[in-house]
Amino acid sequence: MLKADNLREFRPTYKYTNGDAITLATVEEAITSAANNYAIPVAFENDQIKSGGMFNSTTDDCLVLFHPEHPRDYFRFCISIKRQGAFAFVSIRDFGESKQLGKQAHAEAAKADRKGQSLSYKLGSMAVSGLMTLGKNKQKLEEEQCYYDALVTIFDEIVS
Repeated sequence: MLKADNLREFRPTYKYTNGDAITLATVEEAITSAANNYAIPVAFENDQIKSGGMFNSTTDDCLVLFHPEHPRDYFRFCISIKRQGAFAFVSIRDFGESKQLGKQAHAEAAKADRKGQSLSYKLGSMAVSGLMTLGKNKQKLEEEQCYYDALVTIFDEIVS
């Protein structure tokens, strides 16, 4: 079960005015079809989103999309549908962690922190940063970013 507080907006919620036919199954089919057209690997699992506190909690069904070869080291995407009358509101949020993007962010923050510091501070910071970014791979980072870019294209095609 996913906690609503751990989800980040990946793209704005899209409103379908005649959304009666929009279901998690139809969204999964559309994503799978588009991903197959582009030869982009995708995998899905069903889950639920928990919102609220102990006494006023709600749960909503959702679909989780992830890279089948990187199920835990790439971000995952939570797709959910809310209804209001004939409207269907489809939201796509991301969650989890990316090892490569985390290492990249740490390296950039450390580099910014070293500006204007003494040489001894810079050397110490570089040593710590080197340990924290151990395993950072520019090619893997680029592949991961390309995967997210491909997903944005797919989402733009089917959720619009």
